[in-house]
Amino acid sequence: MNNRYLKACTLARAKHKGQMYGSLPYYVHLEAVSRLASPFGSNAMIVAQLHDVLEDTGTNINELIADFGFVVADAVKYISDSQLDDRQARKAEINHRLSMLSTDEESARLALIVKTCDRLANVRASLSSKENYYEQYQMEHAAFKKAVYRQGLCEALWWELDNLLRHSEAS
Repeated sequence: MNNRYLKACTLARAKHKGQMYGSLPYYVHLEAVSRLASPFGSNAMIVAQLHDVLEDTGTNINELIADFGFVVADAVKYISDSQLDDRQARKAEINHRLSMLSTDEESARLALIVKTCDRLANVRASLSSKENYYEQYQMEHAAFKKAVYRQGLCEALWWELDNLLRHSEAS
């Protein structure tokens, strides 16, 4: 484990202190996303740890640039939700932003991978959660996939995500 990753873990835990992911401390979600991102390298794992700090904490982009550089900071910025109150409008805005990204840019590639990891972690968690987000993810899946999926990029994650969401469609 490298020092930059450990620094990201420490920062994310400090920034999300007191926040919950259902009935669990928020870092449990960050760890799940990071595990899914691990095959894609340390920068993907760092982005996974930091993916919610801009939207859920008082962290600003300059802090991320200073600590982790432009590639990581830009990736986190790409996948951060806007501050719109309406979920549907927020998701439409981020889907539009993500649909414009090219995997030729390292930050964009990392953002697309980690956004997929985040959604998969959320869908997995929703299957055993008392909160019923699963149906929400299922309804959003087509638009999410249209915006985020890139052929040849994290295909195994998409296979699982598609199958988890399709499974209950047949039920």
